[in-house]
Amino acid sequence: MITVIPALIILALVAVWATVKIVPQGFQWTVERFGRYTRTLQPGLSLVVPFMDHVDLTTDTI
Repeated sequence: MITVIPALIILALVAVWATVKIVPQGFQWTVERFGRYTRTLQPGLSLVVPFMDHVDLTTDTI
């Protein structure tokens, strides 16, 4: 039981890290779900579905 709790905490941190994306100012990122475009992330804090969404970091708006 002692080793299960740290493993669950690490798993939860990885899930949060994969869910939250911070888009820098001057950039727009595109989100693809299963290879198809779904939306564009504007600068600021955004949430994505981990392991289903792929964020493309190439769109520059400067």
